[in-house]
Amino acid sequence: MQIRAARIEDSAGVARVQVDSYQTAYAGIFPQDYLDHFTYEEQTQDWRDLLSGETRDLLSVAVNDSGEVIGYALGRPGPAGVEPYDCELVALHVRKPCQGHGVGGALMAAMAERLRQAGCTALLLWVLEKNGRARAVYEHLGGQPARQQTIRLGDEEDAFAAIEVAYGWPDISRLCST
Repeated sequence: MQIRAARIEDSAGVARVQVDSYQTAYAGIFPQDYLDHFTYEEQTQDWRDLLSGETRDLLSVAVNDSGEVIGYALGRPGPAGVEPYDCELVALHVRKPCQGHGVGGALMAAMAERLRQAGCTALLLWVLEKNGRARAVYEHLGGQPARQQTIRLGDEEDAFAAIEVAYGWPDISRLCST
């Protein structure tokens, strides 16, 4: 496995990981019709747009020995909306067959290092309260609950609420791979 900065040609692989992960990780948490709204084609274009445009966001991918994207992490330097956190891990997804093999932890460490190099000192992420598996990983990596919020997702007439929990690392260097 290799972890590296994403390239535009990774867009379809990142989209596959994202859509498949949404379908498995969020099943039973989000309504199925909301999950069915995500397509490989649309998400591939979204990732292409991100990677070809000007953005401060950082996208890293984990690739297997065949060069297939098996996971990704999206980080964002800048205030995370909760003091004292100055960056956010916006998304972290790993293909289901690759979970439990250290891919997520390696992606998180690599992203923390990239954010540290961008001048960040304290990392925050939001995770669904009902996503117990992800919460256990973040707790295992030393994340401390920092806050909760209710979010609304979906179209106005089909909107639904979910609770997110923020986990924080006041010292980002504790997560870094170096």
